[in-house]
Amino acid sequence: MEIHQLRVLVAVANTGSLSAGGRKAGLTQPAVTRLIQRLEKEVGAPILKRGASGIELTPQGEALLGFARRMLAEYDSLVAQIAAPSNDLAGRLRIISSTTPGEYLVPELVSSFNRLHPRVAAEVLVTDSAAVLDELLDRQWDIGFVGRRTQNSAFVFRPVAWDEIVLAVPGRHPFAKRGVIPLSELAGQVFIEREDGSGTRLSVRDAFAQRGLKLPEWRVAMVLGSTHAVVSAVDSGLGVGFVTARALEQHPPSRVSAVRISEAPLTRLLYMVRHRPGPPSPIVRAFERHVTKVLPRVESIEPPRTFAPRSRRTRMRRSGRTR
Repeated sequence: MEIHQLRVLVAVANTGSLSAGGRKAGLTQPAVTRLIQRLEKEVGAPILKRGASGIELTPQGEALLGFARRMLAEYDSLVAQIAAPSNDLAGRLRIISSTTPGEYLVPELVSSFNRLHPRVAAEVLVTDSAAVLDELLDRQWDIGFVGRRTQNSAFVFRPVAWDEIVLAVPGRHPFAKRGVIPLSELAGQVFIEREDGSGTRLSVRDAFAQRGLKLPEWRVAMVLGSTHAVVSAVDSGLGVGFVTARALEQHPPSRVSAVRISEAPLTRLLYMVRHRPGPPSPIVRAFERHVTKVLPRVESIEPPRTFAPRSRRTRMRRSGRTR
């Protein structure tokens, strides 16, 4: 049993939702489900059940939750005591991030870091992945987050979370009921695309190119600069578009559904990145340590599954009581 498992359990219990708890922990809902299932296997009893208002704890889960909160309180207290000298940090932390980590990871990371170091003022800019690296080279920002790694030796990349890219389609689109489609059926579809420097857009093209797959011809209706804008356009019935699965967790499938492509898994890592030359400042070093501490090591977490069930009933049947 590991500290990050206990943190995820507490997050799920506090929010009453696997997806909301996962967002606080930097994990997808399938990853949280598998983590909970491993906990249940370890303790030998079910710890979650689906109730009328969402996820509820079983009596065994309540006992484990009490243990988790006590252990985390003691652990955090110990870490605070050890790190006490660094609590005097004061100054500015400049973070630049691409859209997916900027919208779904960075806010919670900055918030929890600020609670430990209230005299550090964080400035965050969300842009596309290409701009993140350009700005870091110009030393305009201290540290960045991107959804795609490059081979540029001027940067130090550290993987921090798994992400899955899905095709977002309107709830009434024929693809919505199928859940998984072949790549060839994208031919002729009306697409809402991200801008050229988007890590999401580049990751999709990389995934197919690595498998020797040629993208079919589709019609681009518009190009937008953020994940939320793409999802809103899809929700309005203007087309389909590739987005992070995290963006659809709060959207009912009746309005926007996630569809997977059968030929290629569209999974990727999200990275924390820093310009290599010179040692980081004490504030940047403290923030890097904080990110490493609060997010589970990606090596210990399986990548998200790429073929989602087609309906809520199927999801419950496949994953059992933990969903």
